[in-house]
Amino acid sequence: MTVMNNPIMRDSDSIESDRINLSDLIDTCLQHIWLILAFFVIALGIGIAYAILATPIYQADALIQVEDKKPSALLGGLEDIASALGTSSNPVSGEVEILRSREVITKAIAATRADIKVEPKRFPFIGAWWARRHEGTGVSAPVLGFDSYAWGGERLVLEEFAIPETSYGTVFTVRATEAGYEVEDEDGNLLGSGPANKKLDFEIGGKAASVQIKNIEARPGTEFRVIRKALVDVYRDILQDLTVGEVGKQSSVIRVSYTNEDVDFARNLVNALARAYLTQNVERRSAEADQSLRFLEQQLPEIKQSVIRAEDALNAFRTKTNTINVEKSTDTLLQQAVEAEKERMQLQLKRDELRQRYRPEHPELKAIEAQLSAINRESSSIDDQVNRLPAAQRDLLRLQRDAEVSNELYVALLNNAQQLKVAKAGTVGNVRIIDFAVRDTKPVAPKKALVVAVAAMLGLLLGGIAAFVVHMLRPTVREVSEVERATGLVSFASIPESLSQEKLDSSKRDDRGRQAVIAGRSQLLAVLQPDDPAIESLRSLRTGLSFATLGASNKNIVITGATSALGKSFVSANLSALLASAGKRVLLIETDMRRPQLGTYFGYESRPGLSNFLAGQNTLDQVLLKDAALVNGLDVLPSGQTPPNPGELLLTDRFAQLLEQIQPMYDHILLDSAPILPVGDTLAVARHAATVFLVVRSEVSTVAEIKDAIRKLESAGGHVKGIIFNGIKRRRVGYGYAYRYYYGYGGKA
Repeated sequence: MTVMNNPIMRDSDSIESDRINLSDLIDTCLQHIWLILAFFVIALGIGIAYAILATPIYQADALIQVEDKKPSALLGGLEDIASALGTSSNPVSGEVEILRSREVITKAIAATRADIKVEPKRFPFIGAWWARRHEGTGVSAPVLGFDSYAWGGERLVLEEFAIPETSYGTVFTVRATEAGYEVEDEDGNLLGSGPANKKLDFEIGGKAASVQIKNIEARPGTEFRVIRKALVDVYRDILQDLTVGEVGKQSSVIRVSYTNEDVDFARNLVNALARAYLTQNVERRSAEADQSLRFLEQQLPEIKQSVIRAEDALNAFRTKTNTINVEKSTDTLLQQAVEAEKERMQLQLKRDELRQRYRPEHPELKAIEAQLSAINRESSSIDDQVNRLPAAQRDLLRLQRDAEVSNELYVALLNNAQQLKVAKAGTVGNVRIIDFAVRDTKPVAPKKALVVAVAAMLGLLLGGIAAFVVHMLRPTVREVSEVERATGLVSFASIPESLSQEKLDSSKRDDRGRQAVIAGRSQLLAVLQPDDPAIESLRSLRTGLSFATLGASNKNIVITGATSALGKSFVSANLSALLASAGKRVLLIETDMRRPQLGTYFGYESRPGLSNFLAGQNTLDQVLLKDAALVNGLDVLPSGQTPPNPGELLLTDRFAQLLEQIQPMYDHILLDSAPILPVGDTLAVARHAATVFLVVRSEVSTVAEIKDAIRKLESAGGHVKGIIFNGIKRRRVGYGYAYRYYYGYGGKA
């Protein structure tokens, strides 16, 4: 019979797999929550510190309007031609580049003396922040005696700082003194000293230099760093923080923005830049008018001669032919010819002027060439009509056309020259400053809330990455099924973490955080909180124990773990109490002599025990603790004093004889043994036991450790019956585990 696959079942499995994967991710984060929190707190602290200590950055803005450039008298109407041909360009894009040009910015640098930088010597990290807190309160007192640093309110104003160009970029130190100041080079050599408001001359490498301080406000001993840079370096530095662009599209308004940690310098530089640009624009317009005027003055004498020649030729023809004017029928043709020729000559003049300023591929020159081609075609058509006239009328028309065109062109150019002279005398640019920069004390950076938020998110991200890296380097088991698949062993109990046990553990810690023994007081969870879920899980182990020990050759049950801190002593102590409460006679032997833990559960400390018995120092009755923790039927054999050689004692015949001797006396003999991997003591114990349980702790044990421990036990003759899965996180305790607690002892549901 063929079994059909159920798609609904597959979908359910897929959903469950996805849910488990997401759960694993969450569990990994929760498992390493302290690591993630550590990264989060560190990153958050760094972010907050940066937001507080970082130097604020201020922005200054100015608005400049670029008006449409009015054409010169000679070029009137050319922009309309270019626009009609689709070759006009946005003037703002060119003005933006002019604003960013070295010529304009260098003038602003000179106006603000941006090439000379003066800054007080601040204490590292917190000095600038401390100074900002004391701004406006006068010169601050030194902190912790560091009087060479400026702590707020210091001021140094330079009137002059002239040094050789070879020393540009060198840091000089100006130190305030009782009498004025002194200057040192970058190596600490004294260059000179003097009072304020007096020029100080000195030499640098044999070259003359000078400095004049206009004002200095600082405590004696306070130092200032002074540096002068080359203009080209300052220009590059300014460009990095300068933003120039059009506001919107086709608005003809340019915004100039500059950011700097000095709010006053940012404002002054932007305003100086705007003024330098305005001055440059006016000078450029004046230069254009001057260039056009010179061109006209060069052309006027030649055109005047053309007028004289044309009129002389016309008069001579009239005298010769006794003709005064063209016939009325050809008068219209004459006017068309005059207009076409006049326009052609004007365009040629415009082209000649533009060729002095632009390259042949310039849009305005291309527009003129296109217009000339159109006029030439029109002139050719008129010439065809003229050629069909009688010879006398044709010659008279041409002579009269030349005379009228030359005369009108000469008069027009005279008028243009006069207009250019007036324009040159009162030139204004085509730009104006709408808004000057103002002192805006609200910083644009750092954005403190954003910095802190990003730091917090980055901390969580790095913490999560670190958690997954740690998990990948040491992948711990979370599910009992992982252990069962890896080892082939079944789990006899899945024990959740106990909140009650955590409270008990915290209540018995000393001042140093170590677990302390409360003498005579039981700390067994099975006695104090018998309904705790962890104890319920151990009851299922007690039930399953009868199946695990069927056919066993002895009553010895070893409870151990691969490493320490897995909870084996918790399991041994409470399981023995549960067995005794069920009417069984139980002996719990503490064979872990190196780090014994049972005393914390049964209320004893440093008493004779197994080591003393094996060494022949005490008898069994002397070391046996009867009815431990007031649990009838439960005896405990403590580990005793820590010997120098626990493993050798456990290999003695006396230990084997002890186990033989007590077999008839008890129903169950539990041996709480040392961890397997760190030491070999348990291997000596396991060979005497018919039943061995391996305690595995969720999110602590690894598959490699578990396999290694099982291999060592089996090689020593131990019989590993199964797994006790301990320490399941409370967040993972769900239906699956509850089902296993009550309806199974380790098999798969």
